[in-house]
Amino acid sequence: MYQAERVFFDQYRQRINDSPALKTSVSEAIGVTLERYNTTVWENRFIVGGVIEQIIGASARAVGLTVENAGKSNQGYDLEIQNDPTIGISVKGVFASVNGKHNLVNFRGEGNAEDPTSRWNTATMFVMSGVGIGYTDPEFGGQYLHVTSDALQISGKGLQEWWIANPDRLIEIEIPGKPTGPAIRVASDPVSFDVLQDYPNLIPHWRAEI
Repeated sequence: MYQAERVFFDQYRQRINDSPALKTSVSEAIGVTLERYNTTVWENRFIVGGVIEQIIGASARAVGLTVENAGKSNQGYDLEIQNDPTIGISVKGVFASVNGKHNLVNFRGEGNAEDPTSRWNTATMFVMSGVGIGYTDPEFGGQYLHVTSDALQISGKGLQEWWIANPDRLIEIEIPGKPTGPAIRVASDPVSFDVLQDYPNLIPHWRAEI
């Protein structure tokens, strides 16, 4: 299993490493996203995650890989590869507490009689501040799982140790951390501005959050 996903990551890693300008663009785009939409603001968190998926998808297409951003229509993965709906990769941004435990699956209070670790069945790329872009899947990363009452998590420290031992599964790229200052924008600002364009009696009174 996961052979197609591993090949995709291998190709992505090689091609982006061979494209320094593109690699810099990925790093800078992630940094600008975090600066403008600091995830300290709760409503920004899902939006930033979606933007990171778009950045990774765009950069993969830029180096000639067949990939579509499919998170809108698929609960299991974020990137569909090879035009095959059965093959996909999840993308998870980690911009704080990179050595901690990170959610892979939220149980949302659902009863779960089966082995909870079986709920993670998707190859995953972690975009991790201070570390890079690393790949893992249930066969590689299963040893680092942790089960809580409401989530299946994976150890960030364990992943980093595994990438040290398996450097071909890590892209060394500068991934900025979460800014310490306030957010410049909130995600609802551009969405509300877009919607209110259709309401001329409201748009003159639109204001960004302070």
